[in-house]
Amino acid sequence: MQTANFRYKLHLHWNKIILFTLGVVFSFHVSAQQYEKENLPNYDDQLIHYGFYLGGHTANLKVRYNEAFVSNQFDSLHSIIPESSPGFTVGFIVNLRIAQYLDLRTLPGVGLYQYTLNYNTYDQAEEVTFQGKKEAFYAELPLLLKYKSQRRNNFRAYMIGGAKPSFEVSGKRPSEINEDILLINTFNLALEIGFGIDIYYELFKFSPEIRFSRGLTNALFDRQNSYSSPINQLVTNSVSIYFQFQ
Repeated sequence: MQTANFRYKLHLHWNKIILFTLGVVFSFHVSAQQYEKENLPNYDDQLIHYGFYLGGHTANLKVRYNEAFVSNQFDSLHSIIPESSPGFTVGFIVNLRIAQYLDLRTLPGVGLYQYTLNYNTYDQAEEVTFQGKKEAFYAELPLLLKYKSQRRNNFRAYMIGGAKPSFEVSGKRPSEINEDILLINTFNLALEIGFGIDIYYELFKFSPEIRFSRGLTNALFDRQNSYSSPINQLVTNSVSIYFQFQ
């Protein structure tokens, strides 16, 4: 259990390090941009823009136990610890200008996600850990609002938020699987919020972005087995870094 907790804390600290590093990089880049000539001066007057993005993320599951586990009906099982796992996302950008400082955008793409739970049990007074894993590709269709600051030479900051439905596009459906494994629903709906910076170059706009995602639906498939029986609900969480080109 201590090893699982250590790994989990390490992932949390790593996310903070990434956020701090990107913030410092953005600050230096923005300062350097203030004294350069203005690139793409009429870029934001266009109604629609297209582009693509590359992203990386860490994802995990938040566990909510059911009443049977809370009332100690599982003698050997004493905890279930989520473990963060890395993944990646690629896709396209369709951006619609709806006001001077407000855009509506959708970002259809495909992401590889891995969800891991560490089940900690006692076996003859010794602690034993076994894992439940789910790895799959998901088709994603985020629908987001982007609120932008006033442009300063070749940069502007922005905030972004909205909803992201996703559908599993690899493997069998949970209802078709007879194995005793961790079963995750093929559909998930998540709330997303984040921030980023638009950097204008001579030929394109580059936008590094950090986004936080929290599931709104129960990701646990309702068929009972040794992995799902102690759990009432699983909620997805992820922290993503995107590099967008338009």
